[in-house]
Amino acid sequence: MAPVGPRRGRDDVDGKQKKTVKETSTVHRPTSKASVGAKRGRDDGDGKPKKTVKETSTVHRPPDEKLTDEQIHEYYRQFFRSQGFIVPDYGGRLCGGVGPYSMTDKYRQKLVKDMIQKSLRIYNRKNKVNFEFDKLVSVNAGAVAGLMFYITFNARSGDDAPQTFYSKVWKTFNDYIKVQFCVIGNAQDAGTSQA
Repeated sequence: MAPVGPRRGRDDVDGKQKKTVKETSTVHRPTSKASVGAKRGRDDGDGKPKKTVKETSTVHRPPDEKLTDEQIHEYYRQFFRSQGFIVPDYGGRLCGGVGPYSMTDKYRQKLVKDMIQKSLRIYNRKNKVNFEFDKLVSVNAGAVAGLMFYITFNARSGDDAPQTFYSKVWKTFNDYIKVQFCVIGNAQDAGTSQA
């Protein structure tokens, strides 16, 4: 009996194995809005609840969008001038770079708050003062066998005006938190006066 067609996975012409490429695609579904007068979350046709899908989106920069030499120079100028506490938004895109740490969920918020509390405890004990956390100013982070955090925050002692603190904290892979330093002052002096 003669074969009905070529053997599966073989080219029709020469009988050799085909090279196949598996293609994947991402489907972005637009959010639909119910028509005017329709109940929210109901299908306009039958009045039954719609099956909804919680959608999340991630912004991916196109690969051809590269940092310019001027941007890289400006990043390093700001990083070394401020010891990592003041950096451009694109700093995290550089290999080994430091950029803003987004406080997107409760875990991250609690983590930063815990690091600030630990920094203040160490500062208060060393300097025999009693500062209490007032307000978070900014948080930058960079990958170094875990994450190195550069936290700027305000704290006050009693009725005095709030002071600006700079704290460098290392969070290792095994969740050990080590305060490198915590100082009052300005970003330029933060790395040099490790009090």
